[in-house]
This record gives sequence, structure tokens and C-alpha cells, in this order.
Amino acid sequence: MTESRIITSNRAGVIWSGITWACVLLFLPAGLASMAMQTLLPANLGYPQLDAPAGIPVWLNRLVLVLDILVFAIPAVVVTLSNKKAKRLGHRVKGVVAGSWGVFGLVAAIALLLWFFG
Repeated sequence: MTESRIITSNRAGVIWSGITWACVLLFLPAGLASMAMQTLLPANLGYPQLDAPAGIPVWLNRLVLVLDILVFAIPAVVVTLSNKKAKRLGHRVKGVVAGSWGVFGLVAAIALLLWFFG
């Protein structure tokens, strides 16, 4: 007896809401990539660490800042897109999108504050 597996729009909405929650875990590799960029990028270019008093060019500081912000924007965009798909199927995940953009905003604010005042 063969069993046909039909995924209804209700079941697909549940699946996409789970994918939305799972996409929040992308902030972990984003944090690791951010830390790696802050240490490895200057070291591979032959400069000391970013907090060293001398020898760090301004363009390198700005590059690390922009890359740091972009790395944390990727999980927020992925969460937003997967929630949009879940919402289209009738299973909107409340609060996850706002939380992910909140994390992005917090990281961007801290990065900018450290660059301007650090």
C-alpha cells in the first residue's frame, strides 16, 4: 500500500515557521565570523590588532566596521524572508523578525560607538 504524502499549505506554514526560528541560529556563525574578521583580517595584512595604539590605517578600521555590520545583517534578512514565506502560508512568527533586527541594531550601534569613541 503506497502512502501519498501531500504537504498542505497549513503544514508548509508550520514548516516555514520552524525554519524562521531555526534561522535565528545564524547569529552564532555571524558572531564567529565577526570575531575572526576583527583579528584575522588585520593580521593577514601585516598589521597589529585593531586596538593597538599605532599602525592601523583608517581604511582598515572602516572595512572591518562595514564587514562586521554586513555579517550581522545577513541573519536578519534571512529571518525576514523566511517569516514572509510563513506569513504567506498563514503561520506568521511574531517577534522573531523584530528580535533579529533588534540584535542587528544593537550590534551595529555597539560597533559604531566603539569605532567613534573607542
